[in-house]
Amino acid sequence: MPKSPIFRQLTKELNRLKKQFLPRKFSEINNYSERQLALTLAYRVFAHAEIESYLEDRVWDTVLAAKKIWDNQGKASRVLLCLIAFSGQEMENPPDTITPLKGNKNVSLDKLKINKKIDMAIGCFKSVIDQNHGIKETNLLKLLLPIGIDSDDLDQVWLANMNTFGEERGEIAHSSAIKTKQTPNPADELERVKQIIEELERVDQRKCWVQSWFWDSQWSKSASFSKSSRASPKSSNCSTDN
Repeated sequence: MPKSPIFRQLTKELNRLKKQFLPRKFSEINNYSERQLALTLAYRVFAHAEIESYLEDRVWDTVLAAKKIWDNQGKASRVLLCLIAFSGQEMENPPDTITPLKGNKNVSLDKLKINKKIDMAIGCFKSVIDQNHGIKETNLLKLLLPIGIDSDDLDQVWLANMNTFGEERGEIAHSSAIKTKQTPNPADELERVKQIIEELERVDQRKCWVQSWFWDSQWSKSASFSKSSRASPKSSNCSTDN
């Protein structure tokens, strides 16, 4: 099954970081200079950033593609269903009437139109992406479940690795390098990233994701979104838990 364009870009950037920060040859006894160890820590931080950026761009690309299918074909994909289900919106009953007899107020379209509810769910999810800072399990669930990834498809060992990677990245990013608990091993850092990417590739190829980018390749070709440039419907009534 083909890899998504965004995943191919991720692997390209990670290879660049490997060449830029890690030694060409690894020491069997972990004998490295202070400079090499500092560069290894930098590799950890930047690799983490690339993976985080990939996840955010990938899920957003999936949402936009699903919305485009809805707008053009009227087809509700698993992505849209999960997006609404995990949006934190209250599942309200339909109003009693669309023409109230008392007063001059009209019934809000948010209570009548499914398009409005979809737009609200997308807006809520955009807020989740914009406020995301990390790749630990809690971050992953907030990003992956709303776009149709089943929790049973998430490997527990992979989630544990992501938690450890996130914690050790935070240790570097928020403290002095000399205060790190353990001296980094360049070979181990590279191997961990490889293991994370191997499982992430399987997640990348889940059916709901593949359909979203394959349906219209133009969305994937232009999928280099930054947090500030992601455009979506306005959000409202989002749960603070998302």
